[in-house]
Amino acid sequence: MRTVTRAGTAEPMEDTSLPFELPRVAVVITCYNYRSYVERAIRSVLAQTYRNWDCVIVDDASTDGSAEHVRQLLQIIDDPRLRQLVRQDNGGQIAGFRDGFAATDAPFIAFLDADDVWLPDFLLAHLSTHLNTTHSAALSSSDVFLVDGNDTLLAGTFLALRKPRSGPERNGVAIGPGGQLSGMAPGIPYASQHPVTYFAPNVSGWLWSPCSAILYRRGALEPVLSFPFKAKVGTDYLTATCAHMAGGSLILSECLGLYRLHGSNLSTSTAFAGGPVLQTPGFRTYRSVLAADVVDYVLANSTWLSDVNGRNFIPAFLKQHVRQFREIARDPRLVRYLTRGQPLQRLRLHIAGWLRRLGGRGSMR
Repeated sequence: MRTVTRAGTAEPMEDTSLPFELPRVAVVITCYNYRSYVERAIRSVLAQTYRNWDCVIVDDASTDGSAEHVRQLLQIIDDPRLRQLVRQDNGGQIAGFRDGFAATDAPFIAFLDADDVWLPDFLLAHLSTHLNTTHSAALSSSDVFLVDGNDTLLAGTFLALRKPRSGPERNGVAIGPGGQLSGMAPGIPYASQHPVTYFAPNVSGWLWSPCSAILYRRGALEPVLSFPFKAKVGTDYLTATCAHMAGGSLILSECLGLYRLHGSNLSTSTAFAGGPVLQTPGFRTYRSVLAADVVDYVLANSTWLSDVNGRNFIPAFLKQHVRQFREIARDPRLVRYLTRGQPLQRLRLHIAGWLRRLGGRGSMR
């Protein structure tokens, strides 16, 4: 707290102004044929307790009247923080991400699917976590409640989220609440009894909840969205996995949104049966495209990723990636990384590749 002198007197006066500005958050709502849900998403942004945000709603050439419905809704709401961007051609989820990202310049950005909903403290909790005085990160993700198309509660957690469930996470760092910022800017620290855990970039695999539960730093996301990925959907897998490599992730254990399972989701259309959310067969087949895209990104950015995370980061990540996605193991570019320190294994893989090029099966049993 600073002390200043009242004009014309020697009497000191307490200066309660902040020595900095709290960051603005950009919100991008992506919508394709979600006319019946998009208003709930927009109004959940309007209800946020953290008020320093702007929002662009990107319509990806919907055919169900979503764009006109949003246009009329924004006229009624009349809030200058809300804007609409309508694409003329359907470009898939990644096109909506890129257009929304390009339309904003805030240092933090979140993507809200038009069929999902945020609880009022979503932005406050995430931003408070990012501004902790223990560890900064590239992105944060919170837990979600699973609901159906009629808002009936199905589950109280997203099981794939890497949060402590039966004790501390052995590969994570616990992040304490408050800190120095609580005394300087009392409006920003978020009081929660739910633990927050930091995971460094060398902790790989899926750590997060789905797209609508993530807040990114712009600097971590910019090189990801500028990369020429082949995939058009499953964008949150690409953005979370690749941004995480730049600075790690903060995992909030608290449920701060509603993830809707209504039977028309891109990645899952089966009725929720408990346990993990199951993916559709078509989306599981698409996994190989996403896996290959991540390999392309890692190899294209290997120099700076190694500078930031150490020379062993790329081989360790790719080995884990291949264990998860066996179908990419035949990529000849991976041989030098998968066989570091293993000359016989490298020779076996080279021979297997040679046999495949000759039209053989390439089996090295």
